[in-house]
Amino acid sequence: MATIRQRGSSWQAIVKRKGYPTQSKSFELKKDAEKWARHQERLLDAGAWVDQTEANQTTLGVLLDRYAREISITKRGAEIESIRLKALCRSKLAQYSVAAITGQLLAQWRDQRLTTVSRSTVTRELQLLSHVFTVAIQEWGYGLNSNPVSLIRKPTPNKARDRVLSNAEKASLLDALDSCRNPWIKPVVIFAMETAARRGEILSLTWDCVDLQRGTAKVDGKTGARAIPLSPSCVALLRSLPRSLDGRVFPVTVEALKQAYERTVARAGIKDFTFHDLRHDALTRLAKKGLSVLELRAISGHTTANMLQRYVSIDAGELAEKLAAFG
Repeated sequence: MATIRQRGSSWQAIVKRKGYPTQSKSFELKKDAEKWARHQERLLDAGAWVDQTEANQTTLGVLLDRYAREISITKRGAEIESIRLKALCRSKLAQYSVAAITGQLLAQWRDQRLTTVSRSTVTRELQLLSHVFTVAIQEWGYGLNSNPVSLIRKPTPNKARDRVLSNAEKASLLDALDSCRNPWIKPVVIFAMETAARRGEILSLTWDCVDLQRGTAKVDGKTGARAIPLSPSCVALLRSLPRSLDGRVFPVTVEALKQAYERTVARAGIKDFTFHDLRHDALTRLAKKGLSVLELRAISGHTTANMLQRYVSIDAGELAEKLAAFG
């Protein structure tokens, strides 16, 4: 039986059971103490009790910091993930204890976050939070009955982007890149235009993975490593680059590239064209050259044709011209 005793102006509930650590908690009302004690005893009887001491004593901010130091740093996309973790640490959510993070609290945070950033951004942050809780439960012994992120709805996906550069916009972008103070920005952008590689794949590329003789480069992507073909102009670009001491082909940080690229696009007078859109643009141009779906997938690293389709824009007018030619 639980012990309920008054201590000053509060009521303390104490639950003792052989083989388990003693549990205690204080409440303003006696009925709340009794309710909590009965709940703990039911969990013990059902064999479902878990020790939430650490989860109660640790804030989400502290947990995120540990995840950054022990887990995130080992990932290929550690630099990008670090930015997301810092944003989460600045939120009010980080001030709550791990045990206090409920589905309702996360839903409120999700809805507020959606007023300032895109649905895709919120989805990625929820995916990161979900993995943080999974590691905390499965590997670090935090006594949580479930992952709170699994209790809420994820934002509906953004509509697939259909943005490619016109010839005039491409020329303007290349001209604007000549004005970049950082000499590595233009080679990175041209490489992205020619290969359809992701930003992280480009920035992590090292010279030992480049074969200029065969015209190939081995990149490490989200779905694993793959070899991508290099166009003659891309090979010429790589031959002209100096070799960095750390072995990377493009020794530039994600943040430096992000800021410089945004300024360059604005200087070129181009509206609504992200760095990731370069991948969409490149795959669309490659498709127009007549490459098959299998060949495009080998270049892009997409696991399915459906995923690839989101990145390739098919112009109905051009299809009409082909049909007319067949006729």
